[in-house]
Amino acid sequence: MTKISFERSTKPSKQAKAAQGKAGFVPAVARWVIERSKAWMERCKSLIKNFERTLAHATTKINLCFVRFLLKRLAAAS
Repeated sequence: MTKISFERSTKPSKQAKAAQGKAGFVPAVARWVIERSKAWMERCKSLIKNFERTLAHATTKINLCFVRFLLKRLAAAS
């Protein structure tokens, strides 16, 4: 087993927000990566419930979900 440690990104100061022209809540970029990917994954209806018998099959479905999501983004960009 390996232990994964995450570093929290620092909160932007009021001066940094003012320099960017923003006020109020400004989300830190690195902190929201995991939450966004979970939200994107929940859009795949096949991943709502776990009916897979093997871990390899479940992992493959997650990978296919992200491939489908990235293909949609690429198609929209072009």
